[in-house]
Amino acid sequence: MDRRRIRVLLVEDEEIHRVVARAVLRAAGVEADEAENGAEAVRRVRERVGGAGAGAYDLILTDKQMPIMDGHEVYTPATRQIRAMGVTTTIVAVSSDSLPSDVQAFIAAGADDFTPKPLTKEKLSHILSKFGLA
Repeated sequence: MDRRRIRVLLVEDEEIHRVVARAVLRAAGVEADEAENGAEAVRRVRERVGGAGAGAYDLILTDKQMPIMDGHEVYTPATRQIRAMGVTTTIVAVSSDSLPSDVQAFIAAGADDFTPKPLTKEKLSHILSKFGLA
């Protein structure tokens, strides 16, 4: 059975969370690029868009609070900047900030969904299925 190759951009400033997410993604056979801050995430997406609008990533998993540029406007304009480039790639917030107001702020900034940290095999499977990537 030939599985579709899924490209993910993981945006996370905390090394321990990157290590956990990286392990979950690899175990699922998902290829991931990593960005340690929002500015780097915007740069990576910009490099891969190539004017196509859909971007080269199938999924962007991003934390909210990061140095340089955060995930949503109150904390970070990275998600808004990615959307402003015309990128329609699914963006899922992965954060420990899971109050309804935090989740709503992420969605308002352009994220498609939210899941609380840590990323687990089950959460990744749900995300991939929900957005037709499984």
